[in-house]
Amino acid sequence: MESRLASAAFIVVFAIYLFLGGMGLSERNIPSPREDAYNSLARGLLSGHLYAAKEVPPGLAALPDPYDPKANETYRSDVAYMDHDYSYYRGHMYLYFGVAPALFVFIPWHLLTGTWLPQWMAVALLCAGGLLANLSLVRAVMREVFPAAPKWMLAACVFILGLGSYAPLLLARADMWEVPIAFSYLGVSLALRFLWSAFGRPEKPALSIALASLAVGLAFAARPSVLPVGAILLLPFALPATRRSLAAWAAAVVPLGLSGLAVAVYNQLRFGSPFEFGQRYQLAAENVSKMKIFSPEYLGTNLHLFLFKAVEWRPYFPYANEPKYFALSANHGMIEHLSGALLNDPVLWAALAIGVFLFVRKPGTRLALLVAAAGWAFLSSLLLMSLFFGICSRYQFEFLPPLALLAGLGVMALDGLLADGKRALARCLWIPVLLFSSAFTVLYGINRSVEDHSVAAIILTSRGDLRDADHEVKILRMLSPGDPFFRIESGVILVAAGHLVGAENVFEALARDYPDYSLGRYNLGRVLASEGRTAEAIAELKEAHRLAPENQAIDADLKSAMARKESGGK
Repeated sequence: MESRLASAAFIVVFAIYLFLGGMGLSERNIPSPREDAYNSLARGLLSGHLYAAKEVPPGLAALPDPYDPKANETYRSDVAYMDHDYSYYRGHMYLYFGVAPALFVFIPWHLLTGTWLPQWMAVALLCAGGLLANLSLVRAVMREVFPAAPKWMLAACVFILGLGSYAPLLLARADMWEVPIAFSYLGVSLALRFLWSAFGRPEKPALSIALASLAVGLAFAARPSVLPVGAILLLPFALPATRRSLAAWAAAVVPLGLSGLAVAVYNQLRFGSPFEFGQRYQLAAENVSKMKIFSPEYLGTNLHLFLFKAVEWRPYFPYANEPKYFALSANHGMIEHLSGALLNDPVLWAALAIGVFLFVRKPGTRLALLVAAAGWAFLSSLLLMSLFFGICSRYQFEFLPPLALLAGLGVMALDGLLADGKRALARCLWIPVLLFSSAFTVLYGINRSVEDHSVAAIILTSRGDLRDADHEVKILRMLSPGDPFFRIESGVILVAAGHLVGAENVFEALARDYPDYSLGRYNLGRVLASEGRTAEAIAELKEAHRLAPENQAIDADLKSAMARKESGGK
């Protein structure tokens, strides 16, 4: 019964991963997986060199300063190049992201199948692997510490671990940035699972510690920010029997040390320094080498945004929408699709219950060490990412999975702490909270996909690619059928194609359905002005200006239409 329910829950979660990953639209929009960043790196490695198999545009190489964001903007954003966030160094393109996913995922996939693995599929598989590792850990803890917990509890934990961890937000835009984060998630999850085994066998822990050390080392080779998490490898030595084992000490040090040495050699061969990952040579919207990358000045702001920032709620699907952000310091970089995890994903608060359980029931050292390991993995990653100059939802996935693990253990702890009546009341509270948390991460993930497809539709329309723009709008209607903005896009495409009557019909229907939507009135006014119906256009533009008096475009078009009328135009 336990396995069947958990398996069914896992299938549901993995299906959500596949839906979000497949529906998401990367910024690169590369038509063939072969040209994806990690497959380009894999092809380069298979060809015997460390740079990606990606041609450097002659114009980029000829720039006096190729890292000047204004000078290299064409090469970063144009679909013919799409060099954004690659590292350009001595005539070649590199990835400053870790090499481990290319070595252990993309190359093996290609050698085994003869095909190239899409990056979004790699992220989905890695997240599924991390979920299975955490589920195995929770099941082991459940059998030893919470044997009286109901069988369905493990299925509930699947949703806490698989959705409450913010994995849907990683899958919603799975590209080169998300691949190493998903790989490191799998590595840290495996390390925690192996450490649980080491905590249970203090006399013979060497193999489990070695596997945990290797898992952390591989995670570091994908995502260097994982390094502080490596401190969890010291926790087995809190046990006297383990401290006396020279083999255990070697097991903790050697695999992680070899991984670190391999990364240092890799960096030396690429950039001439063991400590240079390539970020200094990054082609980005800012000149990264001149930025204050890590600073305590970002800490308070980032902690608030990561943990307590409210989203906007709208009356149409997917309901959750990206919030507006307050003014930041001059040094602070981009903020992208944030939401406060403790506010919007409240099941994570259940993590507190496992601490109470440890204090009240004193179940033993093994569980205490596991909680310490997961707690350190959460806190160290949260603090490190909060010192970074730019933040986004994918960074939240670096620290939330360990907290979700503690929350899963926490709901079991609640059952173990409370008597029958109070236990039933607690379930009536945390189960709806879990449903809300799971729904939120999925809906906000869909919102991310909606935003990306919307941007794509606007860009394609501006380039005159109306067929592909219309395809994007159809996807948007499917993902968010009630959003009036996408009807605006339909009308704009008709205007660009010269079908003014059709556009007028679209905007008139939109004005009827959403009379207080300023952009509907504004675009109807613009179409009427284009048709020479100046008086009607002014009426619509005045109404749009009343609804959005701060909109400068509306104000400018209204003044233009009124001037045209005064000069004798229709």
